Amino acid sequence: MNSREEMLRRVRDGLLELPDDERRVPMRRGRSSAPGIDDRGEVLERFADRLRANGSLVRTVDLVGLPSAIADLLYGMSVSSVSAATEPGPAWLDHWASAPGHQVLHGGRNSGDAGQVVVRDAVAGDASTGSLALEVDGGPDVSSTIPQVCVLRTDRVFGSLPDALDRLDPRRPLVWLGGPVDEELARQLVVVLVE
Repeated sequence: MNSREEMLRRVRDGLLELPDDERRVPMRRGRSSAPGIDDRGEVLERFADRLRANGSLVRTVDLVGLPSAIADLLYGMSVSSVSAATEPGPAWLDHWASAPGHQVLHGGRNSGDAGQVVVRDAVAGDASTGSLALEVDGGPDVSSTIPQVCVLRTDRVFGSLPDALDRLDPRRPLVWLGGPVDEELARQLVVVLVE
């Protein structure tokens, strides 16, 4: 172990001894909404436009229509198995999973089980880049070769990255997908916005 690794180990050990509320370091930011997209409708429109421009498919549904929208998407992809980030899996997968021959697999990164599509919740969206934040702790890998169906509530779409980061727990392991630098992955991404 070199000196850098030793120093980081000591910092991590010190943080573990703190109560949860003292581990979070508040960051002061001014108003950081992207210019010209203060209106909620404009933020959502910009987000969807950015995703589509990067090659992603975007659908907007209401909460009641979510299970059938997910089923329609998965039927359209002609898949018989999906990987879910949580067990027993989101309830909105039940409609699709109830059909004969359909299977929801649960397993993290080290699991041998892999579905033909990964289905998961997203925790935030950034309208300025058209990217999504996912919690990946224990969930399936994010891959540019396996389609990713991400469900995101519209109230979790923000006008800029700083706005999104202000509302996320910095202790949770996140991965951001989509955006202009991730074109290959963006083409495998289906985003279902839930109003």
